[in-house]
Amino acid sequence: MENCQSLYSKKSFWLGKLFSLAGVVPLGLYVIVHLYQNLRSLSGAEAFDQHLAESRSFPLIVPITILVIWIPIVFHGLYGLFGIKKTRANLMQFPYFENLKYTIQRLSGIGLLIFIPAHIYKTRIEPTLSQSSLNFHHMSEALNEPLTLGVYLLGVLGVAFHLANGFWQFSIGWGLVRTERGMRRMQFISYGVFVALLTLGYGAIWGFYRAHA
Repeated sequence: MENCQSLYSKKSFWLGKLFSLAGVVPLGLYVIVHLYQNLRSLSGAEAFDQHLAESRSFPLIVPITILVIWIPIVFHGLYGLFGIKKTRANLMQFPYFENLKYTIQRLSGIGLLIFIPAHIYKTRIEPTLSQSSLNFHHMSEALNEPLTLGVYLLGVLGVAFHLANGFWQFSIGWGLVRTERGMRRMQFISYGVFVALLTLGYGAIWGFYRAHA
């Protein structure tokens, strides 16, 4: 019985490590690159559509997308969803601010499980149903719809916070920082990551929005 509990604890420990790693390394890097590339919307339709065509013609794009994006997303999302049921913020053990971040982290995670399918529908399924293709014009029209604009503003906010705070948790969970001073320094770095991601995401949205406004 004791051996079974020990094996279960080790399994949970390494699954938790993998969960954190998947959220920061492949998914985190993808989000940064994706938001940065979408800043081409500020350069207009031609620049954005040209980049889109080049990215779609990239060799092995489908298997790379599955391995680097979709498998980590599914694992991170499902494990995080089940983890919400097992863990709760302890107000007696941790400061209020840490519990607040803990709560927002989980709420933003749930929000992303809604936003990601909505984003897929808007950028993949809807163009297919209308027998067209994703391009600058499609995104510009979409982001001038009040509902879609609101969803994307909240979605990018959720992505920025979830990744930035996840980066801070990752640095502690993987032992990258061990001292209180290091944790405080990493906290400020995570604030910078949040602001940078939010700037990239909202900059891309503004590029689409202003073209059709």
